[in-house]
Amino acid sequence: MKKQILGALAGLLIAGAAQASGLGLRGMEHIGVTVPSIAEGKAFFEKVLGCEQAYALGPFKDEKGTWMTDNIGAHKSSVANIASLKCGNSTNIELFEFTSPSQNKASPKRDDVGAVSIGFYVDDINAAVAHLKKNNVKLLGDIKKVEEGPIAGRSWIYAETPWGLQIFFESDPNGIAYTKTPGAVKLFSPRNLPN
Repeated sequence: MKKQILGALAGLLIAGAAQASGLGLRGMEHIGVTVPSIAEGKAFFEKVLGCEQAYALGPFKDEKGTWMTDNIGAHKSSVANIASLKCGNSTNIELFEFTSPSQNKASPKRDDVGAVSIGFYVDDINAAVAHLKKNNVKLLGDIKKVEEGPIAGRSWIYAETPWGLQIFFESDPNGIAYTKTPGAVKLFSPRNLPN
């Protein structure tokens, strides 16, 4: 009970700090990912990862103006379709499909500026890797088990979607080393949420 009270107080302090900053930041609501097509993106996120579509929007376009450039930084002639997905007990994923005359169809390499990866927490890294292999997902190397440093206790592996987006799977059922340091800023983890 004492830990729950301390945790609640820490949460209030963090929320208070975010409110005090003037931004009112409460947390990350979604990650937006541009995919080759909504159908391909949904096929991967739903069939392989078990995400569920909440809603779809579009197509959006502005035939005469510059709304797409002014509001989302895309080419003025872009056409967009969107699907929002719930992925487990964590941040949502918003899939974007664009048709645009200036679109680069190649995914950025991991070391390119602007490249991203999306990390997922799994309860059992070995079972997750077996599932990914069964679904023919490209894995980058083998499972890594961290034994020293701030993230000791974590196991992880990178994988790649069919269009080249890197996704990261991690598991640390007993927590990681740095979180045991008094006063450490504890990163959000779905591990700490109810199933």
